[in-house]
Amino acid sequence: MSASLTSWEVVLPERGAQGLARRRPRALVRMSSATGGDEELSVPVAVGRRLSAAQRSGEAAPGSRAELVYLVGQLSRSCGRARVEDLVGRRDYAEQELAQKLAQDGYASVTVEALVDRARECGLVDDARFAGAFVRSKVLAGWGRAKISRELELRGISVDEVEGWPDEFFSEADERSRALGLARRHRLTGKNDYQKLVRFLCGRGFALGMSCDVAREVLDDAR
Repeated sequence: MSASLTSWEVVLPERGAQGLARRRPRALVRMSSATGGDEELSVPVAVGRRLSAAQRSGEAAPGSRAELVYLVGQLSRSCGRARVEDLVGRRDYAEQELAQKLAQDGYASVTVEALVDRARECGLVDDARFAGAFVRSKVLAGWGRAKISRELELRGISVDEVEGWPDEFFSEADERSRALGLARRHRLTGKNDYQKLVRFLCGRGFALGMSCDVAREVLDDAR
């Protein structure tokens, strides 16, 4: 038999409160029962607000610990679905990115997994679609292959899974032309310009050999 509640409350973070690192502030659900003693659950702020409002209106009146935990789970799924729809309504997300966002909000791992699975099944997230659009936009922004590959891996996607990679997105001549364009716009100071240009181009994702060749060409033209 589940422990009967003697009291419970929702503690919301103060306005303007900051979370730790990338973690967003959390709400706390505090409960007391005769057999279970005092307990505390950390929940996303959106869940805490919904639960607090339901408590004030009398809509939420759990009589046991199990009922309160079940209610928190229901609200977590409901608020999580709304959060997913809000996020993907602003821009496209990779599955791993979406999962990280939800985890930072404070959703439990089992809830995050269920929400991401649902988003995938509904077509709200699609790693193949995301990767193709990401690569095209970054090529237009002047990024090189290495940087694009690194950034996709940070989002849980292998560049080898991108259809047409790299031939449909790059030719060596086009990539060199982009590197030259970036390097020629880079300010030269007369001090360690070669090293600075190479570091700059490598940082934009161009291969070391190409970066060195382009840096030499730009400096030769500047003399």
